[in-house]
Amino acid sequence: MTQSKLLLIDGMSFLFRAFYASSWSGAIRQTSTGVYTNAVYGFTKMMLDYADLVKPTHMIVAWDVAARETLIRTQWYDNYKSNRQEPPAELIPQFNLVKEVTEAFAVPNIGLSGYEGDDVLGTLSNRFAQDGHDVTVATGDYDSLQLVSEKVSVKILKNGGKHEHYTPASLLELRGITPAQVIDVKALQGDTSDCIPGCPGIGEKTAVKLITEHGCLDTLYENLGILTPKMRAKLEEHREQVYMSRKLATILLDVPVEVSLEEAAWSYEKERVLEKFMELEFGKALVSRVG
Repeated sequence: MTQSKLLLIDGMSFLFRAFYASSWSGAIRQTSTGVYTNAVYGFTKMMLDYADLVKPTHMIVAWDVAARETLIRTQWYDNYKSNRQEPPAELIPQFNLVKEVTEAFAVPNIGLSGYEGDDVLGTLSNRFAQDGHDVTVATGDYDSLQLVSEKVSVKILKNGGKHEHYTPASLLELRGITPAQVIDVKALQGDTSDCIPGCPGIGEKTAVKLITEHGCLDTLYENLGILTPKMRAKLEEHREQVYMSRKLATILLDVPVEVSLEEAAWSYEKERVLEKFMELEFGKALVSRVG
């Protein structure tokens, strides 16, 4: 099998970043008929930027497609992501519109009810990497660092169009942990943005210290006796919560999504894309990039 270079895009991460980056000034892009397009425009620009950067042979966009109440993680833990607000009204119609743009580029949109876009990214990155292909995951979510391997690199979006590039070596150098330890660190520190509780009183710095000293969460709990009485009591009291947090933080690698490499070829009909750009009244800056 010929080795390919696959770019996996976290659709929601790109779309939300594009929306807020362009709407902070209060001037939200619309067509002459009043259709909001600022997030779609920004998403498309970012997608082309990463295509130029990675130079993939194949591309797939992963999406969240289900309400919070139907997620498998909500079945495990009622409070999961319970703090999430409804997206801005101007953004909601763009969820479908952006998929029309990616379809114009012949890029598959993949999502699965009950699961999150991260699980799609995890499953596909693992599957294609096992087949020997090089995979780059582009996302704004540090949780995806657990997917890093010799065949999978992760680019974390930053403000101003910048990103951080992670391989196993750079993850160890920059954050002091391995991909597997990403999960265990989050199990201890929790994540307020997702309502993952972790262990109260343990922040990122302490979590990293504990996991790097002991190697993993299981070994840490086997060695509670050598910790300070205060730390030992804290970890013992919240053991069940910590292990639930680890389960919530673990990206699934085996969700039942199907897409072939052939379907994901980064190849499109220029006329079809330009027709969609014209419909959305995208200007010369983007039109000129469609070769």
